[in-house]
Amino acid sequence: MPRLTAGLRARAILRLVETRGGFAAVARRGDDTAGDLLLRVRDPAGGVDLYSPATAPDGTAGWMRLGRPGFADAAAADAAIDRAITRDPDLWVLDLEPPEPGFPLDDPVLDTTPEPDPTRAAAEALFRARRA
Repeated sequence: MPRLTAGLRARAILRLVETRGGFAAVARRGDDTAGDLLLRVRDPAGGVDLYSPATAPDGTAGWMRLGRPGFADAAAADAAIDRAITRDPDLWVLDLEPPEPGFPLDDPVLDTTPEPDPTRAAAEALFRARRA
């Protein structure tokens, strides 16, 4: 399946958030065809979350929340964006302020927390007990 260009995806996201009553703007324009997207989502309480496109192991496309459990403040989120731009100069950054708290798009937010491994937990408990 052909991939949509970053510019088209960015415009679609902006329009979707605005039609739902939120605010959306391009904070940084990347390359129209080769760029990737980074969403800076501000909640009404002043919190900031960053989301990057991701693909689950089963092939499901969605978004991955960066900086779990979020960023302490806007300056920390801005520093993460600066690091991402250093790695990818074609990056688009979209500022989104949805009317309701939470992720403003219909796409899933993929859980990146690994499943706990019971064997590893048992081994760590065993070695921790020997060190004590």
